[in-house]
Amino acid sequence: MDKYLEEIKSYLEILDKSAVEKEINNIKKVLEQNMSDGKKFEELNLVSAEEQAKIILKSYNINSEIVLNKSNFFKRKGKELISAFNHLLDIMSKNDFKANLKIIFDMLVLLIFISLVKIPFIAIRNIGESLLQNIDFPLAYDIWGFAIEMVYIIVAIMIFINVFPKWFRKLKPFNNKKVKKEVVVENKKIGNDLESISLTDNNENKDK
Repeated sequence: MDKYLEEIKSYLEILDKSAVEKEINNIKKVLEQNMSDGKKFEELNLVSAEEQAKIILKSYNINSEIVLNKSNFFKRKGKELISAFNHLLDIMSKNDFKANLKIIFDMLVLLIFISLVKIPFIAIRNIGESLLQNIDFPLAYDIWGFAIEMVYIIVAIMIFINVFPKWFRKLKPFNNKKVKKEVVVENKKIGNDLESISLTDNNENKDK
């Protein structure tokens, strides 16, 4: 919960400190009320921190789109990435082995997709090198190849920092272990005889 509130707070820097604290405290109270019945924070159906910040800014008649777009892009994305990564580690620590295998598989899918994005860059590099064959300047090949590689790296990083948080930040704990059923045996004595045994399974009594 604290990470969620901190992320919202980072979007509200345009507001006065007192207003920010007021809004954060209000959200915290609502979250605590929703968790009072035993629900965990991860089980709450929440909008993203950015969407929540937009709602708050709108209540102050502030154009949230302009404010958020003016925010430092890499600073914001960096926070989202760190938040998603920490959340992923937390979820994996609670999951069983099978559930974590699914997460690892999803991560591999993302990395494979980013790798496949390089294919068109390789094609563009090859086309450029074929055009440079008639130029008597060997260094041109290296410059062209380096430029294409740098563009690909930037695109790959942009894909990762945009997809990873959205993909993994909404994960919820999942335990696939079979829950052992608790069985309570009750013997009722009637005179000198025992009444037939009754089993209580999941708080439901069945007379046999």
